Amino acid sequence: MRGQCYSRLGELCKTIGPRLSGSDAAENGIAWGVNMLNTYGFDSVYTQPVWVPRWERGDKESLWLHSTVFTKELKTGFPADYNCEAFTEQELKPASKYQLQACVLGGSIGTIGVMKGKIVLINSWSELDSLGKIGALKDKIAFYNRAFDESLLNTFAAYGACVGQRFSGASKAVAYGAKAVLVRSMTNRCDLHPHTGVMGYADTNVKIPAMAVASAVANMLESLVQKDPDLEVNLELNCRTLPDRLSSNVIAETKGSQFPSHYIAFGGHFDSWDEGEGAHDDGAGCMHAFEALRILKAVGYEPRHSLRCVWWINEENGLRGATEYARLANQNGEVHVAALESDRGGFVPRGFGVDSTLWQHVGQFKSLLEAYNIGALEKGGGGADIGPLKKANAQVGLVSFIPDSQRYFDVHHAETDVFENVNKRELELGAAAVAVMIWILDQKDYPEFAE
Repeated sequence: MRGQCYSRLGELCKTIGPRLSGSDAAENGIAWGVNMLNTYGFDSVYTQPVWVPRWERGDKESLWLHSTVFTKELKTGFPADYNCEAFTEQELKPASKYQLQACVLGGSIGTIGVMKGKIVLINSWSELDSLGKIGALKDKIAFYNRAFDESLLNTFAAYGACVGQRFSGASKAVAYGAKAVLVRSMTNRCDLHPHTGVMGYADTNVKIPAMAVASAVANMLESLVQKDPDLEVNLELNCRTLPDRLSSNVIAETKGSQFPSHYIAFGGHFDSWDEGEGAHDDGAGCMHAFEALRILKAVGYEPRHSLRCVWWINEENGLRGATEYARLANQNGEVHVAALESDRGGFVPRGFGVDSTLWQHVGQFKSLLEAYNIGALEKGGGGADIGPLKKANAQVGLVSFIPDSQRYFDVHHAETDVFENVNKRELELGAAAVAVMIWILDQKDYPEFAE
C-alpha cells in the first residue's frame, strides 16, 4: 500500500511552512488541510472555531556581545574546551562586538530601542536566589545555563528538568531586579541554532525581554563570563502581542458501526513555532493521525466506535484548541472513550505510553506490538492536547505515541525542524503504528460508557 503521509507533510512544510497560532500562515494551512482531507472520502471533515492568541516575532531580533577578552581569544581561535565543532570550524574575525546566534522566546515583550547590560551566569534556581538576595542581579541580564543531563537516556526527562528556566526564568529573575534574561536552548546538541519556545509572565511581575541562545553560544558565554567581569550584551527586539484571532481545530471522522456516539480521538497539534517548518513538531503527529485514519479506511476496516482525527490548534502557546475541543465535547454530549496523541516527532516508533484505564486491555496485544518492534509500553499515557478530555472525565483512556527520542531535541523549536530532516520510512512506520493502536483501542467494549 502506498503511503500518503510523507508527501502530504512535504506539501504542508513547503507550501505553508511555519504555522504560529494567529498567523496568516496558520490559517492558510487550515484551509489546505480541510481541502486535502476532503479528497479521501472520510465520512465528515470540518473545522471547530476557537479564538487563539497572536504573538509576532517582529523584524528586529539581535543580540550583540562586547568583550575585550572575546577579542583576544578570537586571535588564536576558540578554546578547545568549548567541545563544539560549530565554533572551531568557523572562521571568526577579531572584534569587540559580535552578533550572537539567538532568538526571542515566544510571548516575550520587546525592548525600547537597544538594551545594554552585563550578564550574570545562573545554573540553578538556588543559585538564582543566592545571587538575587545579595543584589547581584539588579539591572543585570540573567543568563540561565542549565544544560540537559546527558546521563539520562530519555531526552524528554532531560528536557523536563531544564525547561522551567525557559518558561519561568523571566518572572523569577525580574523579582530580583533583572532587566532581561538569556536562556540556554533546550537541546542536547551543540550547534549554532537557537531553540525558541513559550515563556510566561507572572501577573504580579514587571515584564522583561527573554531570548534563547544557541547551545554553542551558551558554552562560549559560560567560559567568557568567568574571565571577563565586564562582559556585556546588547539586545534589540520589536516582538509584540496583538489581539486574539479566530482560528480552528481541523477534524476528519469515520463513523462507528456499533457505537457511533462513542469517539476515539487521535491527532497532533497543527500549530508550530515560527522557526523552521514545524515538520517534526508537530506536522509529523498530524500526518500520523491522518494516515492512520486513511489506512484503516483503505483496507476496508469498519470501526466499531467513531474514529476522529483531530489537528488541534494553539498547543505551543496556549492550549486553547484542546481546551475548546474538550469543552464542546462536554457541551454536545459527545462520549470519548479513548484518545491518543502524537507529539514527539516522526522518528522510528518504539511503543506507547498507556494510562491505567487502558493498561490491561492494551497489554493483551503486547505480543502483536512486539512483532513489529513497537511493543515498548510505558505506564502513564497522555499529552497536552488530550489532557483536557481526561480532566473532564477521568474514565477516558489516554495513549501517547512514543518514537525514539534521541534526535528530537536536535530540531525541536529550531530553524532545523524542516521537512528535509524527516525520514520517509520512519514517518510511515510511525503512522502504521498509530493505526495499529487505534485498531486495538477500537476492540475494547468500554462498559463504563454504556448508555
